[in-house]
Amino acid sequence: MLVHNKAIKNLTPADYLVIEKEHKLLEKYLNNLRDACVCSNLDKLPDCKVCENEKRSSCLGRLPSFLFHIIDLAGMHFDDEETIMLSRPNVTKDYEYFRTHKQAHADIMQKLQALVDECLTLKNKDNVAEIYIQLYEKISDLFEEHDRLFDDPFIESTKTSV
Repeated sequence: MLVHNKAIKNLTPADYLVIEKEHKLLEKYLNNLRDACVCSNLDKLPDCKVCENEKRSSCLGRLPSFLFHIIDLAGMHFDDEETIMLSRPNVTKDYEYFRTHKQAHADIMQKLQALVDECLTLKNKDNVAEIYIQLYEKISDLFEEHDRLFDDPFIESTKTSV
């Protein structure tokens, strides 16, 4: 999301506040996800076998809430982003860039749902930290790629339209 922050400043003040708030929520989510399992943020390879049963159970028990929370956060953010896009002059639902961008949002939501399903099937795995690490990396990569390919170019285009 850091790459995206430069381009966001070109939005109207009200739109900027919406996107900034949501990006802070997404960043907080990613930080919480990264730090959720003590073993997942160690310098060495994660090994949940060193954790007590209670700690491992706690990490495992928190996993579903992280999985479903990202679906809610991303869905809300994408809805707001599409509303902001449609508020721009000359942008309609038929505008090719809007349709492509909206489809990219739908694709991310499908990938997130697939990640949720995958993680829920891995729940019985001994190394919960590994699940958290993979989830963090995949979600971070999804959002970074989306920012680079779609959000930054759109926001940059608002410079001339404002």
